[in-house]
Amino acid sequence: MHRSTRRPLPARVAAAATALAAGTCLTAAPAATSAPSSARPGATSSARPHVVQLGDSYSAGNGTGTYEERTCYRSPDNYGSQVAATLGASYTDAACSGGVVADILEPRDLGDPSTQAATYTIDPATYPDQQAEWLRRAQVARLCGVPAQPDFAYRYTFVAGAGVGSLYTGTVQCQLYARPQIDAVTTDTDYVFLTVGGNDIGFSTIVTDCLVAREPSRCKADLDAARAKAPTMVERTKDALRAVEARSGGRAEVYLLSYPFLINRESYGIPEVAPTYDAGAALNDLQRVGDTLQAQGIAELNAEPGADRYHFVDKVKQAWGGRAHGLDPRIVADQSNAWLVPVGTPGRDVAEFVHPTQPGWDATSSALRAAVTG
Repeated sequence: MHRSTRRPLPARVAAAATALAAGTCLTAAPAATSAPSSARPGATSSARPHVVQLGDSYSAGNGTGTYEERTCYRSPDNYGSQVAATLGASYTDAACSGGVVADILEPRDLGDPSTQAATYTIDPATYPDQQAEWLRRAQVARLCGVPAQPDFAYRYTFVAGAGVGSLYTGTVQCQLYARPQIDAVTTDTDYVFLTVGGNDIGFSTIVTDCLVAREPSRCKADLDAARAKAPTMVERTKDALRAVEARSGGRAEVYLLSYPFLINRESYGIPEVAPTYDAGAALNDLQRVGDTLQAQGIAELNAEPGADRYHFVDKVKQAWGGRAHGLDPRIVADQSNAWLVPVGTPGRDVAEFVHPTQPGWDATSSALRAAVTG
C-alpha cells in the first residue's frame, strides 16, 4: 500500500480547464487495454472473459520482485494475473502502488515534476505565436519522455521561452500522471479485482510509527486516527465501486479483497524494553474492524435495488494461515516464516517493505480463486 507524497488532484474537467488557461497542454493517453470480451461470467461463449485489476500496492504487485515498471510496481505475478490465467481471461492491470480510493475516479500525479528544454526553428512569420508552436512540437517530439504504461501520460506546462529570429528556446515542466483507474473498465469487463483503503487510513504512517520507530504515543494516535477514518473510507469505496459497476454496464462481478494480518502475534508492547502500549493488539483489532466495515459496505451495495454483483473476499487471512505468516514485530526476530518483506531487507526498495513476497501473493490468489470459481 506504499504511498509517496501526494499532491491534491483536481477533477479531470477542472484539470483540462486549468491547463488551457495556463498554456498547459495535456498529452492524450490511450486507455489501458487488453483483448476485449463479450461474454458474461459463466455464459457460454467462445470469447475470453476480461479481468481488470484496480486498487493499491496489495493489488499492483509490490513485494513480488518482478515488475513491469517501478512507478506503480505492477507485476505479472500478482494475484489478479494468476486468477485471470485460471479463468483463461485477458487482463488489464490499473492498480498502482500508493493507491487511494480517489485514484479510482480521478487522475493521480506520479512522483515529482521535472523540466526539459529544447530549441526549435520556428519562423515567426508563419507562426506568430511561437510559444504555442514550440509547445506543440515539444509534445509531438515527446520531449518529456515516453510513458512506461498505456494509462500513463505527461502533463506539459510551459515554463519559459525566448526567441531570436526563427530560433525559439523553451522550457517545459513535465508531470507524469496516471489516468483514473476506472478508465480501464468497459462494457467488455467481466471481473474487477481490487484491494483499497489501507492508504486512506494511514498505512505507511502506521508502519513507520508502530513497527519501525516503535513510538507508543504516535503509534496509538495513528491507530486511533485510522479507526476514525475507516467508516468514511468505506463510504467512499462504495461510491467508487458503484461507479465501476456502472462503467461496466452492470456486467462486471466486483471482488474487493481483505488484507492479510501484518504481524504474527496478537499482542506486542512498545517500546520493547519497557512496554507502555500494546500496539499488536490495537493493530490486529484495527484490521478486524476494517474487514467488518468493508464486508458491511459490500452487503449494503448488494442490498441496493438491482445490485447483486459485489463480493467481499474475507478468506485472505485464512489463506495466509491467520497470523502465521505476518512479520514478527520484535526488534531482533527470525522473519524466515514471514510472507511479507521485512523493513530494511537488503536489495529491496522501500516501496516493497511490508508487502507480500511471492508465497503471500500466491496465498491471496488462492483465496480469490476460491471465491470466483467456487
